[in-house]
Amino acid sequence: MNRQRVLAVLLLLIAFLALVASRTFPFTDDLSGLAEFAIALGGAACGLAGVWLWLRPAPAGEAPSTTDEAENP
Repeated sequence: MNRQRVLAVLLLLIAFLALVASRTFPFTDDLSGLAEFAIALGGAACGLAGVWLWLRPAPAGEAPSTTDEAENP
C-alpha cells in the first residue's frame, strides 16, 4: 500500500470519527453551534480529501504494483 492510500484511509477515519462525534457523543450538547458546525465541516473536508487521494492516479514516476510482476519477474 503506498503512502497516498494510507493517508486517504487516515483522512476517511477522521471524517468518520467527526461524523460520529457530531451525532452521538453527549459532549456536543455543551458546545456552541459554531463549534458543532466546525466539527462537521472539518469532517466533510477530511472525507472529501480522503476520497480524492484514494481515487487519484499514481504519480507518473511510480509504477503500479501488481501480483503478476511478483510471479513473473
